[in-house]
Amino acid sequence: MSELAASGRAVLRVFYIGAGDPVAPRSGMDVVARAHIGELAGSPAVALTGVFVTLPADAPAPAFGGVTGYRADTRTPSKARKLAHLLSGKLLMSIGFVSTPARQAISAGLAAGPDLIVVDHIQALANVSMWRLVLGRTPFVFIAHNVTPDTLVDGARLRKSRLSALFLRIEAVQAWLIEALLLRRAARTVFISDSDARQYRGLTGARGVALCPVINRADVAPVSATLPVPQDIARDRRRVLFIGSPGFPPNRAAIDWITRSLAPALLALDAPAIVTFIGKGTRDHIGTPAANVETLGFVADDEMERLLGTCLCMLSPVVHGSGLKIKMLEAFAAGAPVMATPLSLQGFDFMGVDAALDLDRPEAAARHILALAQDPAAVEAARTQVRERWAAHSRQREGALVDTLIDARATRAG
Repeated sequence: MSELAASGRAVLRVFYIGAGDPVAPRSGMDVVARAHIGELAGSPAVALTGVFVTLPADAPAPAFGGVTGYRADTRTPSKARKLAHLLSGKLLMSIGFVSTPARQAISAGLAAGPDLIVVDHIQALANVSMWRLVLGRTPFVFIAHNVTPDTLVDGARLRKSRLSALFLRIEAVQAWLIEALLLRRAARTVFISDSDARQYRGLTGARGVALCPVINRADVAPVSATLPVPQDIARDRRRVLFIGSPGFPPNRAAIDWITRSLAPALLALDAPAIVTFIGKGTRDHIGTPAANVETLGFVADDEMERLLGTCLCMLSPVVHGSGLKIKMLEAFAAGAPVMATPLSLQGFDFMGVDAALDLDRPEAAARHILALAQDPAAVEAARTQVRERWAAHSRQREGALVDTLIDARATRAG
């Protein structure tokens, strides 16, 4: 329990509006939503008066304690509806998460007068007007998952269609205006990456804090509909994992580098390593794999946890996008050694991991992997170091989000 939570202050009534599915986390939004909801729900200093998440139309309804989830409206939005969406201070891309029942329920919950509102991810604005937040009397805390404009601009660079790229750049401007207003008006802004907190320091000042989320390994939920990966410990220990769907352009670029540059370099060295891809769509994108490449497709959370816990290492050759890389978060939580680019390691300074991937030098990466494969003791030492540093982070992080919310309310009340 945090110091403030144990100080005997009145319970803080919090109304939480998030994005993603906290039951079967797969995307970054899902993983962080699960961590934040669990942290708030488990604190005696907080009473959650409402917990709402927005889900894609085909997502299963959540069953995580006390969470109300709403599927998106499935009808095609008219031009008038899109305009109304924009005028209410919402990203156009979030219109796919709009739900009329959610909007009505959230509006009623806010009218009941909670002590504090938490807006977790900019996509959470799909069902609440930004003007209701910034002009209302109830203080709100904004949890910023990444530098959204940077993500959109970088995504435009990866688009082949000029029209699609132009649309993303326009959205980047819109996202910057929305985020700037939220950052200026929020009682506190919680960044999940300290690099993002530094980038936006001019807008938040001392009201911005960096709190890298904590994932509880015990919270990993199995997905029973997914076929299990056959357990073969010897094979598992040779696996070099990449986790991510090619549907996300930064992942697609990373997958292409691995298959076209790194995997051939490993073959040339006759390295006893298996490059293993996990993620929806990887089989179709890669096609017929090389001799040292396998594609597992979508893997259940418990299976992915097992693979991370036994693999040779996890790869993150990501050089596009912004914000904290959630797959890195999951790898560290599972105790996996990682090989990553400097961008992938942004926000993880506390883990003390050196950037071991340079996309211009795939042969050097291949030699590093070969050295790991030939030295099981070094792999185990790296795994122990990851576990110890993650445990230290978890202890330091305990109760910090609750303390931030209490402090935000106390500051506004004073």
